[in-house]
Formats: sequence, structure tokens, C-alpha cells
Amino acid sequence: MRLWGRVVSGSLLVIGAVFATASAAAPEARAALLAAAAISVGVALMGVPWIVRLFMSITGDEGVLENGLQRYATITKLQPTAWRYNRYYPVVRFGLSVELSGSAYPVEIRQTVAPDVLERLALGTVVGVRVDPSERSRVVIDWRQPIKESA
Repeated sequence: MRLWGRVVSGSLLVIGAVFATASAAAPEARAALLAAAAISVGVALMGVPWIVRLFMSITGDEGVLENGLQRYATITKLQPTAWRYNRYYPVVRFGLSVELSGSAYPVEIRQTVAPDVLERLALGTVVGVRVDPSERSRVVIDWRQPIKESA
């Protein structure tokens, strides 16, 4: 999990501990304080990691982008969603045919793309990707690589 996710989770765990401790000092509000502590701990342990994974999946996993195998993929599906990241970058569902070790395999990902780049994409366009060497289904489009327009 990213550093900011750990900081937020840690803060929520501390807040949960404060609520739990306060429940011992205020018996009349014990049920409400324990419920608040449980909610805080639950969000810290399950909600924050889920949100971190969601944003990493749509913005491109930086670890795969920096350390992944550099390959090419052909766009086989291009479906904009109703989501936007930062109100500017559309989240797009991509179907890709990834070239790896002399063969191609299909992968479906969701990732953000700049609006001006999205206008240039079509089925059959070849884009640079990074593939996680330990889990080849984790693929990130590397927008730093040139786009090979379809004919």
C-alpha cells in the first residue's frame, strides 16, 4: 500500500483507539464510542486499502510502470467509462493484446488517459505497456512511449 494509505490507516487506527479508551471513561456513551471505534478500525483495515488499490488501478501502478517489462500491446477494446480522475482525465476500459515472449495474450484494464491522447486512440492502435514480471495480468499503458497509429 502506498505511503499515504499507510498514514491514513494509521491515523484511523489511532482514532479508533481513542474512541475505545474514551468508552471506558464514559459509560453512558460506551455503545456509541465502541461503534465509532469499530467503524474507524474497519475503514482503516478494509476501506483505505481498497481505495488505494482502486486509484492505483486507474492511474497506473507506479511500481509496474518503473520496474515492469517494456512491451507493446494492441488495443482491442476502447470503452470510456463515466468516471473521471481529477475531473479531467477520463477513465477508460481497455482491452489489450499484449505481446510477450513471442506470443500475445488478452488483458483488460481500466486506466486514465489525457483527453488529447484519447482522441488519437482507436481499435488496432499499438501502445507501449509495462508488464509486471511476476504477474503478467498486471499491465500498465506507458504513455511516455510513442503511440503507433492504426492504419
